[in-house]
Amino acid sequence: MAVAIMRAAGLEPLEPYPGANVAWKCRCAKNAHKVAPTFTSVRVGMSSGCRYCGRVAAGERRRAAGQEKAEADMRAAGFEPLEPYPGAGARWRCRHVACGRTVHPRLFKIRAGGGGCRACAGRAPVDPAVAEAEMYAIGMEPLEPFPGRVRDPWKCRCARCGRIGTPTLNNIRRGQGGCYACARCVDQ
Repeated sequence: MAVAIMRAAGLEPLEPYPGANVAWKCRCAKNAHKVAPTFTSVRVGMSSGCRYCGRVAAGERRRAAGQEKAEADMRAAGFEPLEPYPGAGARWRCRHVACGRTVHPRLFKIRAGGGGCRACAGRAPVDPAVAEAEMYAIGMEPLEPFPGRVRDPWKCRCARCGRIGTPTLNNIRRGQGGCYACARCVDQ
């Protein structure tokens, strides 16, 4: 009878019945974890059997219970969830309603007032071809590949005077010229 109760709980005993309140070595039938609950704890329902599978199931129950509130919080922040709630600390694939981009914010950051769409915040990665086009548009010819960040100096040659300088894409986007020598000539 004890073996049947353990098997009904998803456990396969690995040794003979040791007694009601003694740890009984078993293997989880679902994931082959080795566990040792007591027969009494399984029989009265204090233990679901495998503690590892029990933790996973408890986490799933918590996520399911918080799903509705989590979705409401994301929608209130301007994001439409595109997949089930993964947990507050995990990246959650959503559509940013304001710009239509697919983003991956973390719920705990959204609830803290941060996170969200990097593109709308001006922190999205820059396409090197776009960066190069912006430099050419102000009369600067890049002499090396885009450094990867808008605040890094970028070695360029001025198309007007031929001088070499190191403007940053961030400064160009804020309206500064690319060539300091040409800027001084215009100011005088």
